[in-house]
Amino acid sequence: MNKACSRPCPFVQRHRHDLIRLRDHLAEGHRCADAWIAIAHLVHEPWQRLDCLERACAIDPDDQNLQIARLEHYVVLHPEDAHAAEELREAKARRALERYKPRVFRHQDASQPIGAILRALRAISDTDLEVVLEEQDRLRRLGRPLLLGDLLVRRGRVAPETLARALTMQSRLRAVNGAVPRTLGEYLIAQGHVTPDQLERALIEQIRLRASGAHEPLGEILLRHGAVDAAILQRAFQQHMHDAMTAFE
Repeated sequence: MNKACSRPCPFVQRHRHDLIRLRDHLAEGHRCADAWIAIAHLVHEPWQRLDCLERACAIDPDDQNLQIARLEHYVVLHPEDAHAAEELREAKARRALERYKPRVFRHQDASQPIGAILRALRAISDTDLEVVLEEQDRLRRLGRPLLLGDLLVRRGRVAPETLARALTMQSRLRAVNGAVPRTLGEYLIAQGHVTPDQLERALIEQIRLRASGAHEPLGEILLRHGAVDAAILQRAFQQHMHDAMTAFE
């Protein structure tokens, strides 16, 4: 028998604490990642746990959490391996990004998360992103939610100009991919009332204000800059609110 067991494996779920049964299961020819993972929790030596996790990864190489667990154990045993440490940081950053999902709209949101765009711009490293995403999650659990970009600015990881450029790029990507406008700025761009450059300048000012503890709506900043008039702003705002109330699945 050389077929990999399905995951979760029913046999392992019943016998996950029985080392002998788990070994017999593998000896019978079952290619079972879950069995190797369960054995990894039962053995005592670090090198034995690593060996079990490596065998599990060979069976299911697409399991991201499993790969991270293997790398974590490997780095503990081989702290001098800088390449493995970097691979671990990158894997954790990818996992953090996948957990950071925007709200789902009826029309496919084809934009990348802002963290991915900042990484593509080389404005932040994988380590920066991992640390700030973990802090964002902690603040959310404490009832103090904060936008990822604002947190990066407050921690000095990203300049307001860089974040504004990334947000404008995100809006452009969404427009190119046919996504429904999601923010007031996107509505104004889609209707031809402001240019991306005008939006970016307004975003820079808004980000700086938020970083200092103040707040001014984007529409008021655009109005003050002379980029739009009050009637245009009101129509765009009403359309934005209407779509926001009806777009969720």
